[in-house]
Amino acid sequence: MKRIAVVAMEKQYAKYLRDNLALYLSNYAEFYYYSLSEIEKMDFIEEEFVVISTFTIFQGVKHKMTTQSELIVVNVTLSREKIKPLYELPMGTRALLVNFDYRTCVQAITNLYGAGLHNLELVPYFGEDDYDHTIHLAITPNEVRLVPEGIKKIIDIGESVIDFSCLYHIAERLGVSDVFAAKEGIRAKKIGYFSNFGMERLLGENESLTERVDTLIKLMKQGIILADIVGNIYTCNEKAQRLLQNRSELLVGFNISELLPEIKIQSYQKQKKEPRDELICINGMNLIISVVQIIVEEEIRGSIITLDNFEEVEEKQHGIRTRMSSSGHKARYSFSDIIGDSHEIIKTIQIARRMAKSDSSVMIIGESGTGKEIFAQSIHNESLRSRYNFVAVNCAAIPENLLESEMFGYAEGAFTGAKRGGTVGYFELAHKGTIFLDEIGEMPLNLQSKLLRVIEERQITKVGSNKQFYVDVRIICATNKNLFGLVEKGGFREDLYYRLNVLPLRLPSLKERKSDIYPILLHFMKQVGIPLSFTEEAKEALIYYGWRGNIRELRNAVEFLCNLGKEKIELKDLIFLRETQTVRRSSLMQEEKLGNEVGGEIAEYEKSYILRFGNKIPLMRFVLEELIKAKGDKEFLSRNKLYRKATERGLSFTEGEIRGMIRSLSEAGFLDSRSGRRGTSILDRGIHLYRSLNKL
Repeated sequence: MKRIAVVAMEKQYAKYLRDNLALYLSNYAEFYYYSLSEIEKMDFIEEEFVVISTFTIFQGVKHKMTTQSELIVVNVTLSREKIKPLYELPMGTRALLVNFDYRTCVQAITNLYGAGLHNLELVPYFGEDDYDHTIHLAITPNEVRLVPEGIKKIIDIGESVIDFSCLYHIAERLGVSDVFAAKEGIRAKKIGYFSNFGMERLLGENESLTERVDTLIKLMKQGIILADIVGNIYTCNEKAQRLLQNRSELLVGFNISELLPEIKIQSYQKQKKEPRDELICINGMNLIISVVQIIVEEEIRGSIITLDNFEEVEEKQHGIRTRMSSSGHKARYSFSDIIGDSHEIIKTIQIARRMAKSDSSVMIIGESGTGKEIFAQSIHNESLRSRYNFVAVNCAAIPENLLESEMFGYAEGAFTGAKRGGTVGYFELAHKGTIFLDEIGEMPLNLQSKLLRVIEERQITKVGSNKQFYVDVRIICATNKNLFGLVEKGGFREDLYYRLNVLPLRLPSLKERKSDIYPILLHFMKQVGIPLSFTEEAKEALIYYGWRGNIRELRNAVEFLCNLGKEKIELKDLIFLRETQTVRRSSLMQEEKLGNEVGGEIAEYEKSYILRFGNKIPLMRFVLEELIKAKGDKEFLSRNKLYRKATERGLSFTEGEIRGMIRSLSEAGFLDSRSGRRGTSILDRGIHLYRSLNKL
């Protein structure tokens, strides 16, 4: 015969539950009863079944059970005999329902109403608050000691009895469910009422609907728990069990407030509250929990509790953000893709690897073509953010009027032509990941202030919206400019400079790592798939060439050589080296001639500035001349107006070239282009520069 251990906090109550079970099942099992303190002194529980009624007891017995033992959680319900006097009370009788806490009060009230006692208006009382002194009747399940003074009449409905559903469940485990249903079951139904109505009670006693809902719950990717009006759990899916396994291996039969005291289920059950998300942490796992009431015919029947792993939700949002973008945002390169074994590049990689472990902003400084984005991607791929997006933004390639909406996104209807539903910006796409701001020195001043705000507050506001979004983004910047020099000239915000330049990383140029030139050249040839060999003279010329365009120029050179149709490259084949050197010699001669022409009549800073531009001097002269005219007419010119004037004069300058010249002249202090929509104006230094140009 199977043995069953009944465990309760107090031995007297354990005996009461044991007697209640034995009354119906003594022919099929041997029953023993223990207090929790007795169980704690045992090495293990010997019985095959362990019956408990609360989560607290479960926590005390679970470590004492063997792998062969089975746990059974029971519910208690009302005794038909004890509640008979309540049917005789007049319709509309008001009474206190007295019990030891709010949950047990509501449980008893629910059971009484379920037994058809709608003639009563029951008010829960558990000894904490004052009560309505117009009420003179108290009903209590064996808790007379808690009845407040002043109550004239007390009806004690006695200890609850084991619910028939639980009795049947135990009989089923013992293998005698059919016999039990036919004999002892009839007797049990006569003595007690059902309290464990299951989903039929919650959803309106529709068996077909119950089956469909039960199937749906099991298929849901969220954790789902269904609980009754007092929070007793009737069913849940496997996902909920996995998410709460650190709290309890068993959920069904316990009260949700015992398993999740953080969500204050009582506040939902006392009144019809709107669902809201709660964030709780269980053993290091962050869970998002939401409670939705089950309401049938304007009566709250219970709750649906949904559970999500916060990290999994973040992963899903990351995938959705990526799909919303027209292209993927993945970092393809890692440190292993960087070719070279020179001391300079190895040291740089070591520094970058250390930076990858941090979450601070990185400023990558290097000449054009030194591989700044490859380093940025490598840092991302070796960081803790590698699972999320790497979003690269070229601040110089996006028109100034579009840069803000591209960076932060825009809301529907933000401007004419705005996409329906708005769009996601680069910062939102990079949430939890990395955003790479290439050519950061080209970012307009007005956008620099907004970027600073994002860094400090970790929030973005879309164009055309007042709603703020939290973003968690690591920023990596790159520039080939002297940013500090721009700060001194007012072309870059000093506070932003220090926020971005937390971890500076300088990349060596090819001329600083000449031993890496030939291995990189061989790597590019392998990529193209055309093997080449070189004479010693050609190889030496390639290694000692200046490579001002660095790795980008070297890659272009390999492409040129692979298209020559030769297997062995000679010095005479390196035409691009001779042409570049010829152009540079010519440029130096022109600069020397220009310097002689300018002589001492022009200030040294103006002379060096003019010499920088060479063939762009006609563009400089045009911009300065038009701005001087505009100053005389007391007006400001935008780059669009300058472009139209150039077209009217038959000049072939593009709008981009004009914008670049305005920026260069402004950074050097010859123009004031910080006037917002008013456009650009010329300063006295700019007028002097124009006069100097006319002396040539």
